[in-house]
Amino acid sequence: MNAIALTLLTPIRTLHFEDGDLVVLMTKQGSEGFLYNHVPTLVEVVPGALRYRVPDPFGGEDTWRIFFVSVGYAEIQCDHVTVVVNAAELPGEIDEKRAMSALKRAEDRLKKSNLTKLEQEHAEHGVRRAKARLAFHRRYCSNETAQ
Repeated sequence: MNAIALTLLTPIRTLHFEDGDLVVLMTKQGSEGFLYNHVPTLVEVVPGALRYRVPDPFGGEDTWRIFFVSVGYAEIQCDHVTVVVNAAELPGEIDEKRAMSALKRAEDRLKKSNLTKLEQEHAEHGVRRAKARLAFHRRYCSNETAQ
């Protein structure tokens, strides 16, 4: 297996892995995957899932390391992907009620008629991020909170 390392950088933590063979993340163009020996490139990351596939050394089922990431960018080299984002969360770190509250606050801000262009852009980004976090939670987290 040709491994591709992943380094995930945020203002409060750094994570590094070297045992995977595929990095998949959300960009403005949609979901993009990067394997070993990819042409060097730089992509803009949008809120969504970052997935890192770790093959089973014995040919069994692959496992995935999954994170929710916010906006940032990713630098892809032939054997390494570095992702720099404002925030990254593991599935268990996302509080569904808090995410729903953040969505409501952002939507309420958007309803105000006296917003500056910058305030409107911030509110729109808040809505996109909250919706992405909720979609991530629905897909990758347990359904215990929905009961």
